This record gives sequence, C-alpha cells and structure tokens, in this order.
Amino acid sequence: MRGLQRVFTTQLVICSVIGLFLFYCFCLMRYRWPNIYATRLFRRAHNAKIKPLPKRFFGWLSTLYAITDDQVLEFSGLDVYVYLQFFKMGIQIFAVLSVLSVFVLSPVRYYFTGNYDKDNVSLLDDGKPPPMSTDFPAYIWIYPVATYTFSIILYQFVFATTKQVLKVRQKYLASQNSITDRTIRLDGIPNRLIRDNNPFVLKKYIEDLGIGKVEGVKLIYDWTPLSNLMEKRNSLLKQLERLYTSIYGLDLDVYNNQKSPSCVIKLLDNFYNISDQTPINAKTSEKVKCLSKELLQVEYKIRTIQSQYNVTLSTIKHKKIKLLRSAFITMDSVASAQMAAQTVLDPRLYKLFVTLAPAPKDVLWSSFKLTSLEKVCQSYFVTFLIVISYLFVIFLVTPLTTLLDPKTLSKFWPALGELINKSKWATTFVTGVLPPLLFSLINISLPYFYAYLSKFQGYSSNGEVELSTLLKNFFFIFFNLFLVFIVTGTVWDYLSYISDTTKIAYQLAKSLKKLLLFYVNLILLQGLTMFPVRLLQISDFLVLNIIGKLFFFRSLFLRTPRDYRSFYYTPQIFDFGLQLPQHILIFIIILIYSVVLTKIVCSGLVYFVFGYFVYKYQLIYCFVHPPHSSGKVWPMIFRRIMLGLIIFQIFMCGTLALEGAILLLVLVLPLIVITLIVSWHYEKYYLPLNDFIALRAILNPSEFDDEMLEDEHSVEGAITTTHSESTTPSPFSGEGGPPSIAVLDSNERGSNAAEDELNGITTVVDSMSEEIPLYRLLTRRSTIDEERELYADYTYPYVLEALNGPLVGFEGDLAYLIRYPDTEVNDMVSSRYDDGDQSGYGSTEVIEPTDLEIGDGQIVRKELHVAEWE
Repeated sequence: MRGLQRVFTTQLVICSVIGLFLFYCFCLMRYRWPNIYATRLFRRAHNAKIKPLPKRFFGWLSTLYAITDDQVLEFSGLDVYVYLQFFKMGIQIFAVLSVLSVFVLSPVRYYFTGNYDKDNVSLLDDGKPPPMSTDFPAYIWIYPVATYTFSIILYQFVFATTKQVLKVRQKYLASQNSITDRTIRLDGIPNRLIRDNNPFVLKKYIEDLGIGKVEGVKLIYDWTPLSNLMEKRNSLLKQLERLYTSIYGLDLDVYNNQKSPSCVIKLLDNFYNISDQTPINAKTSEKVKCLSKELLQVEYKIRTIQSQYNVTLSTIKHKKIKLLRSAFITMDSVASAQMAAQTVLDPRLYKLFVTLAPAPKDVLWSSFKLTSLEKVCQSYFVTFLIVISYLFVIFLVTPLTTLLDPKTLSKFWPALGELINKSKWATTFVTGVLPPLLFSLINISLPYFYAYLSKFQGYSSNGEVELSTLLKNFFFIFFNLFLVFIVTGTVWDYLSYISDTTKIAYQLAKSLKKLLLFYVNLILLQGLTMFPVRLLQISDFLVLNIIGKLFFFRSLFLRTPRDYRSFYYTPQIFDFGLQLPQHILIFIIILIYSVVLTKIVCSGLVYFVFGYFVYKYQLIYCFVHPPHSSGKVWPMIFRRIMLGLIIFQIFMCGTLALEGAILLLVLVLPLIVITLIVSWHYEKYYLPLNDFIALRAILNPSEFDDEMLEDEHSVEGAITTTHSESTTPSPFSGEGGPPSIAVLDSNERGSNAAEDELNGITTVVDSMSEEIPLYRLLTRRSTIDEERELYADYTYPYVLEALNGPLVGFEGDLAYLIRYPDTEVNDMVSSRYDDGDQSGYGSTEVIEPTDLEIGDGQIVRKELHVAEWE
C-alpha cells in the first residue's frame, strides 16, 4: 500500500509542477502571440460581440468565468453549448460524489478496515475467491447503498442536463429561419421527375404531396470536371505565390497586439518608388509568364463551364456534367421542411427518401457522385481497415500492460526487471508514470487515422463525418484501450486457468486492482498536464514559433502570405470527433471506480473543472465549429454514459461477489434492469426532440411547452425579444458579406443577394428571393448560424468561384492580389475585377497600376468578406 501511495504522490507532484509551469507559460505567451491564443478577437467583422480579454496576467480568468451560457450560444453556437454542458454536468456529478465519498463513504470504510480507499479486492488473499454466504462484515452494506445513491444522482443530473439541452435546442433552432433550416435533401429521385434537367417537375411533385410550398430546387450534378480544373488552378496559384515570395521576400507584422496581422511582399513598401523594385532575371520572368499563361488558360475553361450554368434554374448545358439523382429542396418554412423530413414520400424501396439538409458550407459535394453500391463497398473496406488497426493496437497494448507489474516484466526481460526492482524511483516511474504517458500518446495519435478513414464512407456533410469519427474513436479507446487493456494484462494467467474456471473471476478482479492506480494516474496526467498543454497549443506555439526559428525550418510550413494568413489569422476548426471520446471514457472510468476509490472521484472533479474552462476559452477565443449547430452530439453522450453506468453496476456486483456477499449482490442486480429501462425511455420519448424541431416550437418559440418554460433565465439572452440595434442581423457579421464580396481561395464564394433599406431597417433577401419577414428582424436577435448563412445557397461553390489571382499579401481582411492584364485568353475572365461585379465578390481597387508591376501582372487590393474559418 505504501508503494501505491508513493506512486500516486509522485504522479500528483510531477503533474502539478508541470501543469502550473505550462499554465504560467500560457499566461505569459498570450501577450506575445495573441494571434494564436485569441485569434477570433482579430476577426472583428465576425466576432464584434465577443468580450475582449484584459491585459492583466490572470485577469482573463474572471472574464472567462463571467461568460454565460447564452453568450456561449451567441458566440459559438449550439454544438459548443452542448459540449460545454457535458463538462458542467461532470463537474456537478463528481462534486456531489466527492462530498459523499470524502465525508461519508471513506470514513465508514476507514473506521471498519483502516483503509481510506478500497485498494484491495477481497478480504481474503489466498489466491482463491471467497465462498458465497450470508455471513459478511456489516460495513459491506455501505457498498450497495452507495451504488444505489450514486446511480440515482447520475440519473437526476443526466436527465436534468438532457431536458436543459432539449429546451435550448428547440428554442434555438425553432427561432431560426436560415436556408439550412428550410431545406431538405432528396435522394433516389426517379428519372421521370428530373428529365430534361427541369426542376419544376420535381417542385410540382413535392407540392402536390401537400407537405408545403417549395421555394426552390437545386439539382445536383457530378462536378468532377470542374473540380479537377479548380484543383489544377489552385496548384498553379500556389506555385506563383511561392515564386513571388522567393523573388521579393515578405514583410511580416503578425505579433502586434494593437492591430490585425499582416504579411505582404516587400515590394509593397516601395510601390511609389519604381527604382527600388527588385529586378527579375530573364529565367524567373519567363517562368512567371509561363505559369501565368497556363493559369489563364485553365481559368478560361472554368469560366466556360460556369457560363453554361443557370443559377436560377440550377441547370447546366455542359455535356461533361452529369445529372445525379439527388437534389436540395428549399421549402417556404421551417415547419414544412420538418414535416417533409419525417414523411415517407414513396412506397418503393430506395426511392425519394428525405433527410434534413446540412448547411451549404458543410456539404461534401464529392460524395453525391457515389452510387449506393460504391458507398456500401467503401464502408465495408473502411470497417475492414479499422478491424486490422484494432488487432495492431492489441499488440501495442499487451506490452504496455506488462509495465504495470515488474514481476511480469522480469519474465520477458530478467535483466531489465532486476534493474528496475533495485530502485524504488525507477519502479515508480515504470509502473506509475510511463504507462499513462504511453496510453495518452496512443490515444492522441490514432484518432486522426480514424478521422481520415471516415471521409471515405460517402457521408454528405462534414457534420456526419465528425459524428462518425466520434463513434469510431470511442469504440477504439473503450474496447481497445479499456477492456483489452484489462484482459491482456493477465492473458497468460487466463490460459493457465482454463482447467479451473472458478479462478477466472478472481484473476480478473486482481487485474482490476492493479489498474486502479493506473487510471488515477491517467486522470491526473490528463487533467493536470494535458489540459495546460492544450491551452498552450504546443504544436502551434512550440514547433513553429520557437523550434522553427532556432532550426530555420519554419519556412517549410509558412512560405507565402496565404500560409501566414491561415496560421495567424484563421481560427482552427474544432472537431468533436477527435476530442470528445476521450473525455467520455474518463467519465466512465471515474464512475466505475467511484465507490471503491475516493481519490479517483476527486481527481475526476479536478479533470472536469480544468476541462470546462480550457475548452470554454478555446471555443470562444481560439477555435470555431463550422457545421450548422444542431446539438446532435448529445444522444451519443447520453448513450455512452448509460453504458458506463451499467458497467459500474456490474463492477459493484462483482466486488460484492468477491466479498462473498451474495445477498447484497442480489440487491444490486435490479439496478442494471432499471438503467436499461431508463435508456429505453430516453430513446422512446427524448430522442425525437434531438432529431427534429417540434412544430409547436416553430409556431411560438417562447411558449411551446409549459415544461420547457421552467428555469427560463438560463439561456434566454441569445434568442429573446430585443429592440436594440443588435437585433438586426448585420450583413457583415456572418460568413457572408454585402452583395459585393471578395473571395480568397477555392472554397470562398458568394451568391446573388440583394438588400433594401426600409425605414432604417435592413431587410435581407436571401438567395431564393424570399424576404425574411421584417417582424422577425425586429423581435429577435440573429443566431450565429443565421449570420454565417446569410447569403448562402445550395449552388455548387466552384460554379460561383471568383477567379482571383495569386495572393501576395494581406492586412487583416484586406488582400493584395495579382491581376494579369487583359489578353485574348483573358477576355472572358477579366470582368471579374470590375467595380460593381455581378458575381458577388466585391469591388477592386487597383494600386497605382502604371507604377507597380510584377512581371506582367499588377497588384489589386480587395476587402475579403468570407467565413471566419476561411
């Protein structure tokens, strides 16, 4: 016991020291690198409402703590709110369990056994499980009582959080009127409904079903030819940008706290001085001209395809573009879209099946060209790769488990085992510090592999890929790094006990005993050390800003103004599929050992407190979550918590069995049935509200259910009635911009839009030419999703792509682009630079074109109005 306590104390000290040091570094470095640690504050066009952080060393903590749930909704959306609610729920649950464990459960255990925690598995230690009987120590009654108490506490908090999430979700989504909320996706369309590329046939068919009026139909095509051309164009742009950068060099200003970062070629400093320009040799000049000519030829082919597309009718005459049997259909109201999504339209299999559409920016267009057979084959192939990876991980985990027991290690490597046994510090490191560290490294690296695989399963949106990644990663860490970790640690012992099966349960219990301290150390490592590492963003800060400068390899990653803009001015995208599974597993582990180990409950409380504040900071100031927020991650969280609760109850039954308390075991067994019933109840009555919006909620978001009106103060602010100026959605506050928008890269686009001034109120007309009612603008504040989708529609992005030239500099949202002079090849594409351009990409200011030239090009300046993550 002293050795185990020494390992725990050593791990606690090491993790605390490292964590405090990293936290101090963060407080210091956020001044030096504000473009890394508070990127969103520099995107004021998108985030004007986010509270700025004070310049005091620890002052940011009070500002972060003061941010309320309704402000989280307003700044970051519903998915981020749900994610943080999971951590808040963890804090509440483990705070209550910690109080009960510290002041009730552990004192009772200490009084009767002399041990504050139940580190031993059984009262007997003769290598055999004790016999079942009704004669057992009286204090054992505390375990079934604690099991029932902890389960009831979990039921209460989980369902309270679930109701809160459902209430907020219904009100948040019901109050929206974006194009995403009114659009459905239709697959398996019969040929007769899309013959001759006529969308009106499909529109009439849907309206005749009586589920609502159709506002617009967007047919879907196989845009592979256009996509290939755009990929070639992007490659040429990168080559030209690197060439210009190598010729002129860069003038960087990315660490100034007072203004947005900038990175421009040095020539711009002297663009009124022709004599100071860097000369271009003949070979370089010829290369620039060659690449420029090739770029213009590719743009000509792109414009040819673009010119043959009718945006209004969503039809194209180009012969190489094949029509697919899918479409996006925008209804006249959110209620019509919700009813259509819950309706079976056709009695035949695989015909006209409806789903709610993802956000336009979230669509993975390449997946639509896959047939059902291709999707099935790819899905099975990905599954096969995942199974192979699981087998590979088993061989990684098996030697890792041997580190938990020096005796086992000595069997494989006697010399090393003897050397470790001679030093108590070496034993402490090998058994207590090294396994959790290796566990964390495996846990961090492999999820990216599963995220990569998820992209090849034919999902139609990034949101679906994210949820699929979450499922794969949780399955991986749970079954391969939890169950397999327990079993493989004693696999050779199990093989030797085949002849006597009565020993298996006891051997498994001994394995769990050895893993108790491992999981405590893991939680301490993750909570006290890994969260400060996440806060400090080691990969961005350390690799590129410190090591990169010392060893001069930063230029390998940051070579052009586009690279610097992506790194210093574009917030990172937060992926729930990579981050959330590990925290759910930690929640389950804490719950499983909560009754027998008080220190793991207290460690878990620290873990969730740190996690809540770290992610709250990052998701508001550093990261963005682009998919249209719908809170669909909560059912996955709920189901896995119930799974953990069942494992906890089975584990307590096994613990009582090893104590020989057969009567108490029987008393605990009904809890498993109760948890199964609770899970069924959720699936039956709660899950539909996680999938769809209630029609009553759409009719009146403020009074759709008396039950939902309880505790109305929690998240009212983001969607309540207000008459301030902020109620009007600003055309400059979302991913869209005014009718004229400049575009930076291949993913940035705009759409035809108009806006009319009516009594000082801006009434926005969306891409479907349907006015948003003026009373809606007066009675509520726009959500972050509405602002992001203000000018979006379901036209293929590359069809509306603004063919801007190479990016040679940026100053915040101001971009410096190369414009090539009009030539015979360029005639069709030159109009995109004119003021008042109808493609929706904004006006262009030419900077002294007669004085400043780069090769055969001129520098033009455009203000960008693009998505925050672009």
